[in-house]
Amino acid sequence: MIEYIQILRFLAAIWVAIFHGSMVGMFAGSAPWIDLFINWGYAGVDIFFVISGVIMAHSTRNTPAQPRAAGAFFLIRFSRIYTGWWPAMLLYVIFFKMTHQLGPEVDLKASFFLYFKELSGLINIAIWSLMFELYFYIIVTISLLLQKQYRTPFFGLLFTILIVINFYLFIDRPTTNIHPDSNWIQMFYIAPIVAEFFMGYFLYNYVKKTSSPSWKAWGFIAILLISLTIYSAPHFANHPYGLANLYYWPERAVLIGGTALAIVGMALKLPPPQNKIARALAILGDYSYSIYLLHILAFGVMLSLLPLGNFDNHFRIAISVATILVLILVSAAYYHWVEHPAYMFFRNRISRLLNPSSQ
Repeated sequence: MIEYIQILRFLAAIWVAIFHGSMVGMFAGSAPWIDLFINWGYAGVDIFFVISGVIMAHSTRNTPAQPRAAGAFFLIRFSRIYTGWWPAMLLYVIFFKMTHQLGPEVDLKASFFLYFKELSGLINIAIWSLMFELYFYIIVTISLLLQKQYRTPFFGLLFTILIVINFYLFIDRPTTNIHPDSNWIQMFYIAPIVAEFFMGYFLYNYVKKTSSPSWKAWGFIAILLISLTIYSAPHFANHPYGLANLYYWPERAVLIGGTALAIVGMALKLPPPQNKIARALAILGDYSYSIYLLHILAFGVMLSLLPLGNFDNHFRIAISVATILVLILVSAAYYHWVEHPAYMFFRNRISRLLNPSSQ
């Protein structure tokens, strides 16, 4: 189970990175089928959200209903996000200062503490998803104060409320685009994509049952949903970036979130990988968070050194591929030297401080 989840984490991180790279001119001139793949790269975030729900369900399945255990979970999960992000943010600040790109529009406070802000105000456009991760961790923390038999109904209640509210908002949705500042509660706390965390949580509990569908059944469902999503894509083309646009987040949660659910379900049911390539990809899954944090910075450094507009398509693509490879290597170093040691340092101290019986 864990091996294929790790593979998915790595592939999703790379997919998101390539998508963001394409927004600054990387991979321009690629074959049409490659462009199609790149343009859907934002779906990697949806895969991350579903995986996060699965991991939360797995890691808390034996956590007792104790305030100290809930507190330990809260502090450890938050430290996982912040100890990885804060050193990376320092690198962003240094680079943008050196290149005179740190303008007054960048909200360093929101970027540091990771609270909801319009994307243009963040020092790294990708960190918006970390805010949703933290939000879900708070929900899981609250659930840990309940006895185990009440946790799934608690999530079911919140999920139902979320769906009902979004169904009402969907029916009453304006015909014009939704500006991120128009209603920050709607854009964050009751955002449709929050449902993807719940979907992952429910998925794990469902797959644990021996009667749950095989990996082939999940794969078939994923193919159907992928086909439906691609077929319906022209319908969403009247807003920039299609389903990635805030306006279409309800459809995104259903189509892409559903596809992510099926793909993760397939990964959970697959037998452990036997070939070396799959095992290597599983190891690279450890670097997914570092890749996600650093890819915008890596692209900025690359563009400052090698302006892509000065090269032909073939050389531009070669530089883009090389940048992704360097990104993986740098992310591996960041993981081993910064992210993982910092996380383990705080995790061990939190565990000793609160001494939870299970974490």
